[in-house]
Amino acid sequence: MELQGRMDENGQVWLILTVRGIRGEVQIEALVDTGFTHPLLLPVSIAVPLGLELVDFTPMELADGRLQHFFTFAITAIIGNRELNTVCLVTETGTPLIGTLLLQSLGSTLTIRFLDSSVTLSLPTA
Repeated sequence: MELQGRMDENGQVWLILTVRGIRGEVQIEALVDTGFTHPLLLPVSIAVPLGLELVDFTPMELADGRLQHFFTFAITAIIGNRELNTVCLVTETGTPLIGTLLLQSLGSTLTIRFLDSSVTLSLPTA
């Protein structure tokens, strides 16, 4: 299965996915961050209404070298026809991020063509 993403005017890559918790689910557009090694990062404004279950308090080194702790919650991520139980970090504000661990866990291939600004996420058949 192949899904189309988008590239914005800054060359950033975005994908659409659905995130699900105990109390609901929502479709979001998230920035693909290849420097983010966790599965997902969501702002609290998206995470709280889903009713996510707290599972950990995770230390993470930021790009500037600072160590910061994040609340980590259980979540279900749905991309195309694939559903994956995983975890997400939650921040006060910010942009939803898809990290490399989510893409690896799906066994996906992300193809970015800068020439025509096309983005394709290929998922293996289940």
